[in-house]
Amino acid sequence: MHEVTWVGVRERVLRLAEHSESDKVFGARGHGFRLGPVMSEEQLRAVEADLGVGLPAQYRSFLLHVGAGGAGPHYGLMTPSLGDGGWQWRGIGLAFPAQPTTAEFAGRPFVAEVLQGELDALDEQEPVKDAFATDEEFRHAHAAWDARYEELHDAQEAGAVFLSEQGCGYTSLLVMTGPHRGAIWEDLRPMDRGIEPTGHGFAHWYRNWLERAEQQLDT
Repeated sequence: MHEVTWVGVRERVLRLAEHSESDKVFGARGHGFRLGPVMSEEQLRAVEADLGVGLPAQYRSFLLHVGAGGAGPHYGLMTPSLGDGGWQWRGIGLAFPAQPTTAEFAGRPFVAEVLQGELDALDEQEPVKDAFATDEEFRHAHAAWDARYEELHDAQEAGAVFLSEQGCGYTSLLVMTGPHRGAIWEDLRPMDRGIEPTGHGFAHWYRNWLERAEQQLDT
């Protein structure tokens, strides 16, 4: 079923690389409309073994039939690759990659929404200097508060892959676990908006990007 979604997509993407004005498409200078080779079933099973869960179906089919990474929304797709520490998503061939994600981290529970509530509550509890008798007491309290904030902030990223760098610190994530598995979310924390759903799955997100690029270049 998902194979049909990707019929001809690789060829369409690579065709855009030959267009004389391809670099006018946003993000194209990051990926050049290049795609990595497709992955084998054996490789995907190895990734899933490190994840501890199956890859989302639409994304799995993309890896099998279109490419492991490269050309895609924003500055391009991160690529699953095997290193000394196991499988992880890295910015192979990308000029502006997102941060790497290990398969082990991506296989943890995705609880960004719950943790956002905790972060919002913690924001209201930030220590105020005037409430402490000494500077040392304030520094100690604020260091503990800051450490807890960073812990929750980092934990929000678990259960998802940093799939595509948008620029200015914003990133598109692919959720790997839980009820939102297979959905594209956006990390909008640089503008204090948290990690939020786009309402779209991987196939819609990718194909919509391709169609808009083709329309822009009139191909």
